[in-house]
Amino acid sequence: MKHTAGFDHVTLCVDNLEAAEFLFAKILGFEVVWSAKDVGSKTSSMDTVVVQRGAAKIALMKGRDKTGKSQINDFIEKYGQGVQHVAFEVDDIEAVCREWETHGVKFSGPVKEGRDGFGPLKQRFTYPLFPNSGLFIELTQRQHGEEAARTFVHSTVESLYKDIERDQTSGVERTIIDYESSSAPAKELKKGLKKIS
Repeated sequence: MKHTAGFDHVTLCVDNLEAAEFLFAKILGFEVVWSAKDVGSKTSSMDTVVVQRGAAKIALMKGRDKTGKSQINDFIEKYGQGVQHVAFEVDDIEAVCREWETHGVKFSGPVKEGRDGFGPLKQRFTYPLFPNSGLFIELTQRQHGEEAARTFVHSTVESLYKDIERDQTSGVERTIIDYESSSAPAKELKKGLKKIS
């Protein structure tokens, strides 16, 4: 992926956000750099705290059930607390999306755009990497000329949340690529996944 700038952040789903924040901020020496409450929809939402130490950023998320189950609580129920997605920082998100889409990669929604006070931010989620796995990839573009986003944007996070909620309520399980396709690499990957599951 020639447009990759590096690793941006990892996101963890947790049962107890206060305890997770205490662990990272008070014990592990991270600094809280961004937080938001009730990010989502009328159906469900999440509270989130982003911590950073050096270049390492970790987003902590706790679900809020309303008329429906939060995707965060759904993830924890299916897979346990832990990593929901990893984010790669890219210098041209549209170019990377085009490149991946030519190889059959599917995204859960369009590129989201916002601004965090330092610069523009663009983000996009893929579908989960493997069948029966909640783990997916986020692409993030922070650098735009002389400006660079440093944190997150409530509106883009909420829009990304709603994309996953839409997929969750549809009940259709999707993956980043079509493992049933006739392409040889996908068939070989599917065989390999069956061996380890």
